[in-house]
This record gives sequence, structure tokens and C-alpha cells, in this order.
Amino acid sequence: MAGVGLAAVAVAALDAPAGTTPLLLAGAWLGSLLPDADKADSRIYRTRRLERKVWPVRVAGRLARIPLRLLILLGHRGLTHSLAAAALVAAAAALLDPAFGAGVAIGYGSHVAADACTPSGVPLLAPLTRRRWWLLPRRTRIPTGSLRELGVAALLTAGAIAGTVML
Repeated sequence: MAGVGLAAVAVAALDAPAGTTPLLLAGAWLGSLLPDADKADSRIYRTRRLERKVWPVRVAGRLARIPLRLLILLGHRGLTHSLAAAALVAAAAALLDPAFGAGVAIGYGSHVAADACTPSGVPLLAPLTRRRWWLLPRRTRIPTGSLRELGVAALLTAGAIAGTVML
């Protein structure tokens, strides 16, 4: 949610061309899902309505997820939550389209930043070090799935909507 909201604000702030907007937002959506590809029950592995209804899309979705399944071997919130992974994924996406790559970078980065606000933190400089990093002091870190997380998500959503409308 944060990545797509941030991408929407960026689209409005930069007055992006109409053709760029869907690529940027789609990239942000995908980028926000990719860091959790190291978790077996992650949202990236769930089939979408379009996949369930249109068999060629279903086949393409399953084929696209095959290499991602290998990331489960890394363990959750490991290498996929690092700056190196974010840069690599964004660069690969930019080869397809620069706006899509920018969207992926926004979504991926916002996901990693949000996870850096949890008690677990993130290994930001992996694979160089396993040290975990946080964006918030210990007492203010937000547990995943908590009521505080829901409140912060609601505030971020309202802020993104307000920011987009004001721009």
C-alpha cells in the first residue's frame, strides 16, 4: 500500500505523462510484493482473479513464479530485504521500461523501509553483513499484523490520497 501510494504521489508531483502512470503504478505494486518472495505463503504466490479466469494468464503466472520459489530457501527477511536486492531488481525491471523500473524501485524500497520499522528490522547491507537495521527506536517499532500497523497504514493511505489531491 505504501509503495503504490508513494508512486501515485510521485506521478502527481512530477506530472507524469499518461502512458507512464500505469507502468509506474504497476511497477510499484509488483516491487512492493517482491521482497517477501522469500516467504512461502507470501502474497506474490497467490493467484489473482484474472489468473483464475484466463488460462493463458494462469500459465504465465505460474511460469513467472518458478524462479521466485528458489528465494524461499534464503529464509524470510534475509537477502531479499537488502539494498543490493532492491538495486538488482529495480535495474532488471528498468531494462523492460524505465518507468516500470522506477515503480519497482519505489515499491521495493518502501517495503524494505516499512519492514525496517518492525521489531525484526532488515539486513540492509546483506550480503556484506547480517547486521539488522531499524528506522525507529526500539519502543516505537510496529509489530507486523498489529493494531498499530493498521493505524499507521490508514494514516499513510490518507496522506497519499491528500498528497495526490493537493498536487
